[in-house]
Amino acid sequence: MKPAGKALEIVAVGLGQAGGNIAAELARRGYRALALNTASSDLGSLGKSGLELPEDQRMYIGVDGHDGAGSDAGYGRECVTVHASQIRERVNEFVGDADVVLLTCGLGGGTGSSVAELVKVLDELSLPIMVLATLPADHESGIAKVNAVRAVNELVKENLLGWVFIDNSRLAQGHSNVGLDRFYLEVNKALVEPLHQLNVLNEREGVVPIRTLDGEDLRTLLLSGGILNVGAKELSALTAESVIEAVRESAQFNPIMPEGFSLESVSYLGLVIEAPEGMLHNTPFSLFEQISEQLKDETGGGAIYLGVYRDDNADQATVRLIASSQSVPEGIQEMVSAAKREGAQMRDKLQQTLSGLDLGEIEEYELFRTSPGATRRRIPEQRSRIAERPASPPRASAKSSKSKSSKSKSDDGEGDAKGEPEKKVETKPEAKPETKPETKPESAPKVITQPKEVAASIPPPGGASAADRETYDNMVSEYKSSESDEIKRQLAERLEADRLSDNSLVRYYAVRAMTKLDTDIFADALQAATEDEDATVRAIASKALSQRA
Repeated sequence: MKPAGKALEIVAVGLGQAGGNIAAELARRGYRALALNTASSDLGSLGKSGLELPEDQRMYIGVDGHDGAGSDAGYGRECVTVHASQIRERVNEFVGDADVVLLTCGLGGGTGSSVAELVKVLDELSLPIMVLATLPADHESGIAKVNAVRAVNELVKENLLGWVFIDNSRLAQGHSNVGLDRFYLEVNKALVEPLHQLNVLNEREGVVPIRTLDGEDLRTLLLSGGILNVGAKELSALTAESVIEAVRESAQFNPIMPEGFSLESVSYLGLVIEAPEGMLHNTPFSLFEQISEQLKDETGGGAIYLGVYRDDNADQATVRLIASSQSVPEGIQEMVSAAKREGAQMRDKLQQTLSGLDLGEIEEYELFRTSPGATRRRIPEQRSRIAERPASPPRASAKSSKSKSSKSKSDDGEGDAKGEPEKKVETKPEAKPETKPETKPESAPKVITQPKEVAASIPPPGGASAADRETYDNMVSEYKSSESDEIKRQLAERLEADRLSDNSLVRYYAVRAMTKLDTDIFADALQAATEDEDATVRAIASKALSQRA
């Protein structure tokens, strides 16, 4: 059923924080609205701050209780996919026989940027879908811009009936003096207002239609399958030149939409002129014919819909424009350039990884004899002056001969009374057998030796040792130095297995090891690692592949 005072039944489905706020603003104006979000905190705010969207019109679609997507569009898409059936069911119940289903979102964040996935989820419902999306402001991060341009690219490939893009930078410029506590409420009103005014055009009190732009005309314009430019401009004089100039200015410098909207690419154009009675009385009818003809010429044969209204409450004329174009505005193209530049800078930062410090021999120092729940290895004498002190050996390394000696002294009751003679028995004669520098040089891999039938010295998976940098460096050294194909195969299989570990540090060291070896051999594994959930794993894999190319 058509809502009172409106030409079309427009139902809003907001995705993400910005999308939910826009949907709530439409609800405030009497439209039906539903909000979907991965953040329960954002959904809760829609019941406050003057928005007051009812709880039954808010739907949480997060996964595992997470509160928000954290600018991760991949997670946003996952959430939409996981909840696909519930979303379809809820939207289908909610929209009814709406003339237009308007998906609202903010492109740049993780949830709103997954709007193309929402379009796919709703595809089987065959709804008259349009998208109204905000674009990130200039001051926002490279991540937001990259998310946004990817989302725009995905959207324009979808079989939508219309797109409206809102430029947050231009909105901010026009509302720079608004207080922070009211800013988002005011800009949401500003971006909804042009569309709302066209929808209530024929129902406003004091406005009399002379030549009507009716609901079906508006439906045709909205669902024309192009990127829409919607705007309004006030005129102190009503002439052909002033009206055409207002159309050009709205296309090129719309205060809320990306600039550089090309009239030459316009396929449908709706123009509404509202003016007080006196101004209309002094304007010949030939003026409207002239305007219509010139707009057809400037659009290269676009379809022109013209409406004329007398506004008894106005003291000057207002020109309202709704145009549909088949090309992307220059403002979006500029954002693509900014996203490429800032995204590349961010990528380079992520590819910079912390390298370990060159600690020399102190990396091997053992400064505690024992540690709770752990057995620590002895330090070779020639590598630490600590081992040269005439002290009792650690209990962990005591041999059976020392046990017998200690037992004998304890039985005689002389262990405490005659300390010096006892020290002479236990110092260097006992320490030397444990220090075997000639059998284990510093460069030897510090890994657990496998049984003889397994050639490679591969440490067992799992445990803290599996996430040790030195372990993987030793595996790289063994791989490079070995002439055995079997050993190399075993090491490669271990790295491949560790790349799939649940421990992100294990995955990082495994991928890092692959990049130090033959990137052609590990190309598939490195390519898969570029999709890893950990940013550092993705960065090091991407860098290795780019250098390979």
